[in-house]
Amino acid sequence: MTMPFSFAMLRRHAFVLVALAFYLSSSVLAFAAQAATARIEEGSKVLAAGESAEFRITPRTEVSADLSVSCDVSSGGSASIMFDGEHYIPLSEPSVGEVLTFSAGETRHFDLVGSVEKNEGDAYIAFSFTGAPTAMCFPGMDCATGAGASAKNVKVVCRNAN
Repeated sequence: MTMPFSFAMLRRHAFVLVALAFYLSSSVLAFAAQAATARIEEGSKVLAAGESAEFRITPRTEVSADLSVSCDVSSGGSASIMFDGEHYIPLSEPSVGEVLTFSAGETRHFDLVGSVEKNEGDAYIAFSFTGAPTAMCFPGMDCATGAGASAKNVKVVCRNAN
């Protein structure tokens, strides 16, 4: 059975399709407008061994948000520093859980770019000063010299990139 062709029916279906396309495009634009930009609580912190410099990510987000942060980490001696983050998904180095080894007097700059997943306000990034790196020592070597002079402290400065 075939249905009779009618311009009125075609016009009605065309109107419905245009209305549906408009609704879907406005929904996509509304979702894109919700893409938030997260920020950290900026600061400068000096750490002793065993301490962490934690930078809270604000605001609490109902959807994922982009994060762009610039950090400088410096050490007066050899140091091991672990990068950490909660609800932070890195798109640049370092990755969460990575241990960074610093030589005496070294300063490194990190441009952290990533995404912050939906959270309850408990998102952060952090640098933890875990102590001096352990030197490899083989029999017959002078193990007392270790990996060089250990850092007494580490300085971490983080700020929002935009």
